[in-house]
Amino acid sequence: MTKIFPIFVLIWLVIFSCSDQSSETDSTDLNSSNNDCGIDTTFTLDRTDFIIVRSPNCTYTTYGYGVEMMDELGNVIWTLGGSRTSPYSMNTTSDGGYILTFTTYVSRSSGPDGVINWSSEIPSYQATHYIKDAIQTSEGDYIVVGEIGGEPGPEGHDQKGQAFVLRMSDYGNIQWIKRYGIRNTLPDSFSEVVEADDGGFVIVGNKIEEREFYFYDDFWIMKIDQNGDEVWSLEIGQNDRYDKANDVIKLSDGSFIATGWSFIDDGIAAMRLMRISSDGNIIWNKLAGGNGWYDIGTSLAVNNNESVLMVAGMKVPSTGWDNTRIKLWGYNPWNGQQIFVRNNFQTEQGLNATDVVAAYDNGFIVTSSTFFKMDSLGRW
Repeated sequence: MTKIFPIFVLIWLVIFSCSDQSSETDSTDLNSSNNDCGIDTTFTLDRTDFIIVRSPNCTYTTYGYGVEMMDELGNVIWTLGGSRTSPYSMNTTSDGGYILTFTTYVSRSSGPDGVINWSSEIPSYQATHYIKDAIQTSEGDYIVVGEIGGEPGPEGHDQKGQAFVLRMSDYGNIQWIKRYGIRNTLPDSFSEVVEADDGGFVIVGNKIEEREFYFYDDFWIMKIDQNGDEVWSLEIGQNDRYDKANDVIKLSDGSFIATGWSFIDDGIAAMRLMRISSDGNIIWNKLAGGNGWYDIGTSLAVNNNESVLMVAGMKVPSTGWDNTRIKLWGYNPWNGQQIFVRNNFQTEQGLNATDVVAAYDNGFIVTSSTFFKMDSLGRW
């Protein structure tokens, strides 16, 4: 699940109905579906959504500019609305609700209607703790990750500039908080977290490294145990380069895939994609793009039968961020072989893919200022 930069918008909860019919398909087909709902369909909608998750009973929930229910062909059934700050992240919970993160607080909804049951603000301690992601654990409590703000300098303190993880029970009671990285510098940051099969957690972000009295960001993947103690850590970067991991998912074999970007030359960044074993060994490591552009992976999803991994992101030309375009990559999640690249989106400039989720028909849904329902090969 990808996060967005927080802005004040109308939040819309969008639920998409799926058919109860199942289709008979060849299991070797990349588009084959192994679920009991959804029909194979592709379409685009002129609408803006920032975050999307797959909800129970063949539905999807998004946060964007309104609340809408539509059928699987994109026909709107009803529309609602409400005003709230847009969240950084949203993840589903075991009861069909959601755990949402905002700048400094976490909110919990216990049902698919999006009504908030409780919210808990994180104490500032010695500096503001900015939240980036939260998930419900297999034990029913919550893991929250982010970064600690504040300007570095002689008046700094021991927390400023570090990344943090905290564990909280229902209604926001904090059980423990741990901090990682270099103190009193530019901030280390955690962007996403996923639970491992052994009850630990794998977290991605960027880690500040000091090299010859200069500070640079590394592409950072770290595993912690249930108590927040480090199990292993991978930091990938080079001198005078700035790298960052944006998203991570877990495959059915317990391995992990992370994406983000790595600078490969002055003003040129490539999308980085990496698969890591449960014990922290790199299985494969890929760079894509970077031909005079910034190519950035922002969000990941693997389809139902784990035949295709989609990376949703953006390409940024040398002319600046106002000319950003959506870009998608498709890979075999097991061996890292590239299957497709899609960057010919006929939409206005200044856009990026904010999130991607596996659809019930074995395709994908990508959110941006245009809503794309795609097949498993990224076609719509």
